Parts: sequence; C-alpha cells; structure tokens
Amino acid sequence: MSLTDRFLHPIRSHPYLLIFVYFLVFCGCLSYPTIHFTSNTDSSFVAPTDSLSGTAQDVYSSIYGDSGKSIIVTVSVPEGDDVTTSSDAADFTSNLISWSTNATQSCPTISESTSYFTLAAQGLTELGLNYVSSSKSTTFTYITYTCPITNTYVPSLRSYVTSTCPPTLTCGSTGIELFQIDILDGVESDLSRMDTTILPLALLTLALVLGSLPIMLIPILNILITVTLSFGLMYPVTLSMQVVSFTPSVMMSLIIAMSIDYSLFLLSRVQDEISMGRTTQESVRNMVEHAGHTIVASGSTLCVCFCGMLFFPMDMLRSVGVGATVSILVALGVNLTLTPAILYTGLGERLLRPGRGCAKVCCAEEGTTRGVGTMVKREIEKEKNEGDERLLSGFEPQSSIDRYNRIDSELMYKSFWYRMARVLLQPKYGVPILLACVGLMMPVCVHFVDLKTSIGFDLLLPSASESIETFDDIGELFGEGTLSPYKILFDGPGPVTTAEAFDVMHEVVHELNKLPATSELTSFAGIAYLGGFQVNHTEYEAALLCGIECGKNFPDPGPQEEAAFQVARSLTALSESVNSPSGNATFTTVILNVDPFSNDGTQWLVDARSAIDGLKSSGALKDIEVYLCDGAGIEYDAVAQVYEVFPTLITATLVTVFVLMGVFFRSVIVPIRSVVSIALTLMFVFGLTVLVYQDGAFEFMDLACFSKTGYISWLPPVMTFSIVVGLGLDYDVFLISRVLEFRLDGYDSDSSVLAGIWKTGSVITCAGIIMGLAFAGLLMSEELLLNQTAFILVVSVLVDTFVVRTVLVPILLGVTEKYSWWPRALPAETVNLKNGENGAQMLGADDLDLGAQKETERI
Repeated sequence: MSLTDRFLHPIRSHPYLLIFVYFLVFCGCLSYPTIHFTSNTDSSFVAPTDSLSGTAQDVYSSIYGDSGKSIIVTVSVPEGDDVTTSSDAADFTSNLISWSTNATQSCPTISESTSYFTLAAQGLTELGLNYVSSSKSTTFTYITYTCPITNTYVPSLRSYVTSTCPPTLTCGSTGIELFQIDILDGVESDLSRMDTTILPLALLTLALVLGSLPIMLIPILNILITVTLSFGLMYPVTLSMQVVSFTPSVMMSLIIAMSIDYSLFLLSRVQDEISMGRTTQESVRNMVEHAGHTIVASGSTLCVCFCGMLFFPMDMLRSVGVGATVSILVALGVNLTLTPAILYTGLGERLLRPGRGCAKVCCAEEGTTRGVGTMVKREIEKEKNEGDERLLSGFEPQSSIDRYNRIDSELMYKSFWYRMARVLLQPKYGVPILLACVGLMMPVCVHFVDLKTSIGFDLLLPSASESIETFDDIGELFGEGTLSPYKILFDGPGPVTTAEAFDVMHEVVHELNKLPATSELTSFAGIAYLGGFQVNHTEYEAALLCGIECGKNFPDPGPQEEAAFQVARSLTALSESVNSPSGNATFTTVILNVDPFSNDGTQWLVDARSAIDGLKSSGALKDIEVYLCDGAGIEYDAVAQVYEVFPTLITATLVTVFVLMGVFFRSVIVPIRSVVSIALTLMFVFGLTVLVYQDGAFEFMDLACFSKTGYISWLPPVMTFSIVVGLGLDYDVFLISRVLEFRLDGYDSDSSVLAGIWKTGSVITCAGIIMGLAFAGLLMSEELLLNQTAFILVVSVLVDTFVVRTVLVPILLGVTEKYSWWPRALPAETVNLKNGENGAQMLGADDLDLGAQKETERI
C-alpha cells in the first residue's frame, strides 16, 4: 500500500466521523479561545536583555520601583479664554483625579496625578505652568498608574473623560495603552472588512475558475475551520509570550489566501480526474497524490521561511512567525483531510457531479464542470444521439481518458499559454524579452538600498484614532517629546546632592544641550535645572532650607521675592519626587522638541549616549553612573537588535531555500534559478516601496494607503521578507513540479515546459489574483504599517504571478534546456508536442511514442 493509500484509508473508511470531529473542534475553539485571541494581543515593547535601555530600566526599577505607565488627559477652552482661570476645567480635573484614585484602589499603588491645578493648590504655580500651553488655552493632567490589568482601567478612564467633559471644554486622552486599544480596534475593523469584502471576492474568483458554485461549499468550510482552529491554537500562545496586535490581521490574510489556493489546486485536479471518467475514489486518490504532494511541498517551504522569524530577538516578531506557521500548517491539514472526507460522502458526489436542477441554479454543467469535462460530456451525448448511424459506418468510440486527452490537446494548441510559451522558449525571442524585463525592473530595483526605516508611532496607529489626534495636539502645543520624556538617571556611590554631583549634572546637561533636539534649557527639569535656568548647589541648599512652605507667611512679597519663593518651593517639590529615598540617585527629565520615536528623535538618543560615553571616558562623571531611561530607548534598542540579526536571517533563509529546492527536485540548477528570481523580486518590491512611501511616486492618486511618509515603518521589511520568499517559492513549486512531472513522463525539455504551463497557467494566475485580493484587504486599513505591509505583499504576488512565473521562468527553462534538472537522471525524450501542432493530440495519440502509458494516463 502506497503512502497516499495509507493516508487516505482512515479518511475513506470514516469520513463522517472526521467531519464530526472537525465540528466539535470548531465549536470548542469558538466557545472561548478563538474569540479571546485578539483581545489578548499586545503591542508594547520589552527591553532587550543586555541592551543599554534594558540596563537603565533595571537600575531605575531597583532604585525607584516600577515607574508604571502613563496617560495624559487634555482640557481645552475656547480660543482666547484662559484655562487656568476656568472653573469648569478646575472642577473637571479635580473630579478626574478623584475618579482615578478610586478606580486604582485595588492596584499595587494608587494612581498619581499631576496638573496645573494640583500644583497651584500647593503654591507651585510656576511649576504648574509647565502643564499649560503658551496660549493658555490648553492644560493637561499627567496620570501614572501600576494596574497589572489595564484593559479595565484605561478604557474606563477614556469613557469617563468622554462622558463627563463639560460642553464648554474640549477633552482628550492619549498614552501608550490607549494606542494599543486603538490598534486592537483597527485590527477588529480590518478583520471585519476582510470577512465582508475580501473573502467574498476571493471566493467568487475561485468559483469562476472552478465553474461550479456547489463545490464552493468545500473551500468555505475549510476557511471557517482553519480560521477558528488557528486563532484557537494561538490563544494559549498569548498566555506564554507576547503576541503583537496585528498578528490576527496577517493570519487572516494568509488563511484566506492559502486556503483558497490549496482548495483551487486540489479541486481543479479532482475535477480533471472526474472529467477523464474516473471514479470519485480514483479521482480523490490522484488529487492527494499529485496536487496534495505539491501543496505539502509548498506549505512546508512556507513554514520553514516563517520559522526563520523565530530567530529574531523580539517576541513581537516571533509571534508573527508563530501565527503564520500555525495558519499554514492548519490550512494544509484541513485541506488535505476535510476536503477528501467531504468528497467521499454522498454530498461530495453531488458537489462533483451536480444534478440538472442544481446545475441550472448554480451555473454548473450537469454531471460535470466547465472546460474539458463539459466538452467531453457533450461529445458523448452527441455520439449517443447518432449512435446507430455512427456504429454502422465503422466508428469506434474512444475511452473517456483518450477523449479527454484529445480535446485537451486541441484546446492547448489554441491557448494563449501554449502560444506564449512557444515564443518564450525560442532563444531569439526569449533572451531579448528576458533582458528587457530585467532592464525595466533594474531602475526600480536600485532604490532598495535607499530604504529608511522608522520606529514612529504614527505608522502603527489608525490615522483617525482619538489617541493619535490628542497626541498630535500635545506635540503641537507642548512639544512632541511630552508624552515620552527621557530621564537622565544619576546613580552615585553616595549622596548626589553634593556640589561635586551638581557639577556632574551640569556637565552632562551642557553636553546634551548642544544637540538640536534639546537646544533649549527648558527641555531639562530636575534639581540642577528648573524653568530653563541652571541651579547651582548653593541655590539648591537654600531652597531646601526654605522648604515647601517657603514665603507663604511672608507679608506682601514683591515680584522678585515671590519668584524666589516659587523657585524654592518648586525645587523642594522636585527633590521629593526625583531624588531616591537613599539620596544616592536622582534624575533629570528631558523633553525633546521632536518626537522621540522619529528619526530625529532616535538620532538624539544615539548622540546623547555617545556624549555621555565621552564624558565617562574623560573622567568628568567622577564616580557617578549616568543612564538614559524611558523615551524611545527600549524601542530603539529592540529594533536595532532585530536589524543586527536580519542580514544573518536573510542569508540563512536563502541557503535553506537553496537546500530545500535542491533536495525536493534533486537538482542544483533549480535552486540557483529560484534564489536568483526571488532576489530580483525582493529588490524590485522594496525598491518600489521606497519610491512610493519615501519619494511619493503615487501621491497623484490621492489615496491614504499610498501617502508619502518619508520613511518605512521598521516592521514591514523584516516581517514581509519571509512571506515574500515563501510566496515566491509557492508559485515556483507549483509550476516546476508540474513541468518535472511531464519531463519524467518522457516529454522533451520544451514540451514539458509547454505542457506544464498549459496545465498550470490559468490555475496559478487565479491563485495569484486570489492571493493579491487577500493581501489587498490590508491596503484598506487605517494603519500605515499594514498599508506598507500589504503593498509589499501585493506587489510581490503580482510580480511573481505575471512576470517571474509567466515570463522569466519559462525563458530560463528554455535557455538551460536539458540542464534545467542537472544532475538528476531523466528518462529518454519520447514526446515532442511541437510535432502535434497540426493535428496530433498531446496525450494518447497513436502516432506519438508516449513511453509508460500508465504514467501518461494519470496526467
């Protein structure tokens, strides 16, 4: 018993049992894990181990404990009014702080809130003005919290702000946790859009190719089971590792694309077998043996590519690799088991051979499908009607297989695919076309070296989200670094309030003040700098002596005295919040005048670290250790580590592809051609991405998904690389395996290519269109990150489908001819299709030596 027969035996023996098991799995996953998978995803960054930001965070936490997370709530009055004198603003802020305190009673620590009004109430008006815009029309409240489960507190806070904001005010809220909520909302919107728009379009395309609506029940069931099971399997993964929020969107696109592609290859093959007159059991067996083998090879290669993402030093990317691998494996398993199980039932018989009533309703031909099968059926019916006359004339009816082969040959010689391949296989036409294609692609390819990445949040968030709108407002009114300030941590062996320690703080700030993003001293706030002025040690000591009540009992202070009292009170308040309990550490807050996550912001981080290292090398820091905490440090270090590994991953993936293709086809030439064509696709796709998103090549279309951003989000290149390589191999395997199948049946080099392209041309083209539709759904997302990801994937699919597979691969096969499979041993060339262009059939003709008839008939 062959491997195929052993695989199919339990499915053929108990098809209804298998279907029932899938039904139970579907219900079990849908009951809890599947519907909770998306809500358990997370987009936060974790500090990489052994990184500068990770070390700084560990030191800070050991001194100050968990600094918690933060949310900013803004309050604005109409233009021209003063928010500091608005009773509505004061009352709203007071009620907000009270609500937040009560809402965090069960958290490890109660939330802490700072605003202009709370500071003014303590006599710290000047310090409070840091929370008021220069026009005095807007103020904000800075809330820090340590709740372990933020999906309750944060949405409730947003709801409270929205529902209680007085009509005379404009209120907003923003923060990293709110960003994540908006990202999740965007993911749910994307999934809904795919379910209602992209999936029906993809299924309609599949129905048109298969020529039957009844049989569409199979891919629909496959997709439902695959989505439910894949999402259900990913739920426990979210409990053990971070799964990034857009993983469900990527998984959904892959599931739609691959499930429909696999269904297309399996069902089109079984339809061919049925059209030849074979029984359902024979047809299903041949379907699994040939089409099943091909999709297993393709799916395995895809999984290997996706598993490469597991080597990235970040759970965020690993989770995409895990999700993609799970999606492919489940899609393979479901298609290879559920599809045969359904076909073995009575329902499957009716789906493959719809009755007259069903055929009329569902656009199918009674008893068969469109294409060659339809022509075979009509010819048989015609012969039956003319039966007696034709028998008397000596006519001998053909078998279904011979009849199928004859009609298939006639259609092949007239087809676009055959005629196109004939031209491409001739060196005098093929080589110039190859050079022309490469020549047209190279001007785009060369731009891939100009690719610039960014860790900016504006690319990750839905463009119309409340959190990003409030974030933009804060950046415009208070400075873009307000939401994510840096902390310069000074950790000494003894007290850091000495004159020597102050000299160190002054030296560090003096160096950082030279950088463009912190060119104003107002960017720094701590015990050594306040309100844009440097504080020396003597002034600090005097302020502490005066204390928090400084000047409150002074009768009628003048402006200068009041200003001095304000400074003293502010320094005292600051010292209580920034100095460690032991007094051996303090920190200075740094607010950049640019977005810390922008390229200018990350450049400041690099320059600041370099400046601090320089001071340390020169001995200017004495015995004090200086660290840069918070800001964009964690994100920058995490992405930097990823891109350090990326070149190694690229090399390892391409080497793996070379080995897999070499082993699968037992050839050296096949993997060389595959790697070269994949490299060309990658360069073209990333070059075009640079032209569109960095240079604005598609700005004239006025579409948000193609809007110029000046840079590419750091995620798409690393996330799509494995997918692009996998998809490129996908179509390569589909075509080359069929060409090799004909070559092993005795076809000469050109004829095997001609027959392979004829058999797979329309199917692979349809698969490419379906794949493009599946990924195009992400172009409608409001997140630029997913727009850029979708653009890369859609372009790569189109290039692979209509350029590489359709034009370049046939030309290269024609150029290498008999060496295409070297060093694999091949049978003698006994079939030349070109000899049959004037009437002989492709398969089954008496005047052609077909070699092994058994091998030929199964084609």
